Amino acid sequence: MGGLLTDRASRTPDKPALVFDDEQLSYAELDAAASAVARGLLGLGLAPGTSVGVFLPNRVETLVAFFGIARAGLVEVPVNTAYKGTFLDHALGHTDVQVLITEPGLLDLVAALPERPPALRIVVLLTDRERADQTMHTDGEGAGRTISPRSVPSGVSLPGVEILTWHTMIARGDRGQVFPAVGIDDPVGIMLTSGTTGRSKGAIYPALMPVVAAHEFAVAMETTADERLYTCLPLFHGAAKINISLHAIVAGATVVLGRRFSASRFWDDIRRHGVTQFNALGSVLPMLLAQPPSDRDRDHSARKVFAAPAPPPVLAATEDRFGVHVVEGYGLTEIKTIVWNPIRERKIGSMGVPSATTLLEVHDDLGFPVPPGQVGEIVFRPRVPHVMFSGYHRQPEATVETSRDLWWHTGDLGFTDDDGYFYFVDRKKDALRRRGENVSSQEVEAVLLDHPAVAEAAAVGVASDLGEQEVMAVVQVTEGTELDLKDLFAHCDRALPHFMVPRYYRLVEQFPATPTGKIRKAVLRETGLTDDTWDAETAGLTPTRIR
Repeated sequence: MGGLLTDRASRTPDKPALVFDDEQLSYAELDAAASAVARGLLGLGLAPGTSVGVFLPNRVETLVAFFGIARAGLVEVPVNTAYKGTFLDHALGHTDVQVLITEPGLLDLVAALPERPPALRIVVLLTDRERADQTMHTDGEGAGRTISPRSVPSGVSLPGVEILTWHTMIARGDRGQVFPAVGIDDPVGIMLTSGTTGRSKGAIYPALMPVVAAHEFAVAMETTADERLYTCLPLFHGAAKINISLHAIVAGATVVLGRRFSASRFWDDIRRHGVTQFNALGSVLPMLLAQPPSDRDRDHSARKVFAAPAPPPVLAATEDRFGVHVVEGYGLTEIKTIVWNPIRERKIGSMGVPSATTLLEVHDDLGFPVPPGQVGEIVFRPRVPHVMFSGYHRQPEATVETSRDLWWHTGDLGFTDDDGYFYFVDRKKDALRRRGENVSSQEVEAVLLDHPAVAEAAAVGVASDLGEQEVMAVVQVTEGTELDLKDLFAHCDRALPHFMVPRYYRLVEQFPATPTGKIRKAVLRETGLTDDTWDAETAGLTPTRIR
């Protein structure tokens, strides 16, 4: 990654590389800033392979640290800014973070932990006082300026931990520093998995993996150097950091970084910055569609959006209303994005076809490939080395557990068609079986989300007095609307086979979610039926059977 950025800076030094609010860094400035951070970190005496945590919201320094850590031969650990308590303790302790880059407000969460994370010895603090006049302090006049100790907030105590400001850290760097050689198999990051069923695991990224991931994104999205790529998703997630930011650098384009997602301000940001493509995960597209229609819905420069998932009704509504082309794809933390629905030969409803470095098959429970149209587990194998994770940090058993018969097992169910396009059915652990029939929770959720009063939905299995499971729909109502559950049942009955129509319905104000926003279905299953769960059968309603 360090060499990639330097190459771009040598070709187009003055071109905008990163835009954030009213700030802008050229490629030369971003490259110099990354070098300053790399020298500063090495000046702290860090050995190659040391874990450096980045516990920051979206801001310029978050991306600068990403490149600087890689250039120094260190390992970046992006930490979700929603983490606190046991989540934060696990993220810092499990990944052996020795240096943590953060802000005062987030440092308070670290200080509140019952015990200091064992490996943590240095905190690098970005303060508001520095922010006002920093200009990144790279190699120019004033670089390495030492900030007064008063810049460190008083009252914060971390016994045994040295607290430095960002500039103090940079000042410790040696301008004659020779950066270590980073091999394609050397670790550059530990990305924490979503942890939908248990403690997050740390997936170790070899140096080649994020670069290839970004390159394949640029190819799939047909990105050109004159484009401006926008993300307001958090930079602790690969969707923002690799799929947009590094992708833009690979293409020689411009990254436009938003602070956070706001449905009401989203299109204003797109217009203001002349954005040509952006990405959307989870409920972003439904939330944009839930905004009141405007005569400015197509008054913008965006033409492409990568979205996962984008059920056909959501995809069609997004394209019709906003005039963008939606590209779907599929990937996991451990193996990057590996499938895209081609822009020119797409099949709506499909995830698409594998990338050039990907070998993908669908296997039955015995490990044999299944024919097109038959559902099985999606299994992965890289065509070239070092383009998937190297293993789970300090969890060799978990690493081995996911690999069988020389294939990495995704835990996802899917099928292919005769043309080699892949289709997602469900997470294997989320699949339901009701009265002898397999039920895809994703297909049930797509129908639920098609109801205008449903903002978010999850379908889970609950115990049945007849054995196997009954289907329960858990839904969050669109703000400003009311939902009649009899009407929702009728909506499902019109669209779903009788065996897939949920019997139980429960309304929630907010879903239990992972820090990356994924619904924790395990929690919903464990909660099961509650006093406020509505039973269609008790209400005298039964699904329509067509004979």
